[in-house]
Amino acid sequence: MNENWPIYFKDKLIVGNTNSDVWVVCLWTPVSTITDKLDKDYFSIAGQLYSKEWINYIVRNILAYPRIKHLVICWEDRVWSWQALINLIEKWIDAEHKVLDIDNCSIHKEIPVENINKFRENITIHNLSGIYDSSQINDKIKEISNNTSNILWDAEGIFPETKIEFDWVMPTDQSVFKIRKRYAGQVWLEILKKILKFWVIRESFHGNNCKELFNIAAVITDEDPEDFNIFPYFQITKEDIDNYIPKMMTGYKWTSDYTYWERLWNFPEIEDKEYKYNQIEDVIIDYLTRYPTDRAACANIFWVQDHTAKSSPCMTFLQATNVGNKLDLTVYFRSHDIFGWWLLNAFWLRKLQKHIADKLGWPIGNLTIYSNCAHIYDNNWWLAQEIITKYGNTLERLDCELDPRGYFNIEVIGDNIIAKHSSPNGKFLQEFTQNGREDRATIKLYNQLVLADVVSQINHAYDLWAEIQKAELAIKLNLKYTQDKPLL
Repeated sequence: MNENWPIYFKDKLIVGNTNSDVWVVCLWTPVSTITDKLDKDYFSIAGQLYSKEWINYIVRNILAYPRIKHLVICWEDRVWSWQALINLIEKWIDAEHKVLDIDNCSIHKEIPVENINKFRENITIHNLSGIYDSSQINDKIKEISNNTSNILWDAEGIFPETKIEFDWVMPTDQSVFKIRKRYAGQVWLEILKKILKFWVIRESFHGNNCKELFNIAAVITDEDPEDFNIFPYFQITKEDIDNYIPKMMTGYKWTSDYTYWERLWNFPEIEDKEYKYNQIEDVIIDYLTRYPTDRAACANIFWVQDHTAKSSPCMTFLQATNVGNKLDLTVYFRSHDIFGWWLLNAFWLRKLQKHIADKLGWPIGNLTIYSNCAHIYDNNWWLAQEIITKYGNTLERLDCELDPRGYFNIEVIGDNIIAKHSSPNGKFLQEFTQNGREDRATIKLYNQLVLADVVSQINHAYDLWAEIQKAELAIKLNLKYTQDKPLL
């Protein structure tokens, strides 16, 4: 027996009897919740399977010491990771190492196909997913466990890590990053791009590394909560969304520590008082019904005891606000798994926003999700980079959305450059003028615009700079200037 086994995430796994040939896969339920009620003589390892990607580390750990014969899948799942594990065993992988008949699950190409096949041939799956009775799980592991056999099946190996060839980072001030798009999928892609460009690496609470960016303010303007836009680069399916949202819209109690919705819809007793708060219906909706323009329609998810708890909610605060007679929703995450959970939570929060707005009889406005520590875990770096390489860096995807602070008509009248500023709906607001024959005329006019705070999008700023400089050249070279056209 290798003393270093299991090789991966050893500090996150519960080691029982290493002579047993049973591995207990706890899915999303905290592993100690289950193993505290199991006989440790009858299982070798127990651990969680948070995502389909983590299947790779079950495979790698077992191949490093291949005597496990049984995988017992149990308790609660959210992302169909149990089905992906079953499909690996029963259906195999394609030429790209993607598990068949399941979305968004790949096996590391560094693990030889023959070893993966040996894994399939020697492992039996016992699917108890959705079973929460520990006595049933205990009975199953006692029934199947062989605690005396030390025969290793012929596939042993420790294989190279997944290659990561994009470990470079650009300088930035690590302050606030504003990302504003129409749809959640567009925002998610841009957040991935920002993290992979400006990251710092830090160790997570779970013991693995993450690439992290701080203070991301993500604004979703137009997502229809009745008909979400699904993009081809998503790592979730419509079925995942449809399964996730209904539970989040009630006080449903998961068996895991993931309790946003329970605390929103059924806030626990405080200091032994015998009541609970429905913070959505009885606080936010009730308050805005009585005081529609006030700023106290807030819900707290994090409370002081969470500082000493084993785990605490990542989403900590929610506020509903009347902005222009629309219902805006702002949500704060102290820590945010962008690759794994940002999208599902964005879709749920948009649905929640619609629920509140409908009860008030208001239209919905912007959804703003503020991520204080936004990160991608190391097991998803390569896949996130593949998505950005394929979908995030093409000229065809540049955002040409109108700047919410308005647009400019640039004209040349005599020797003057005239920049006329209008609101997004076409109302004239103000005019800026600069003599084009003066030295540094472009910079002087551009500085006027910066001081007036009339531009919020960097692509709009680049376009304005180019147009003003063209106008200056036209005046000094006696050429004809027309906005968005070549000089003549």
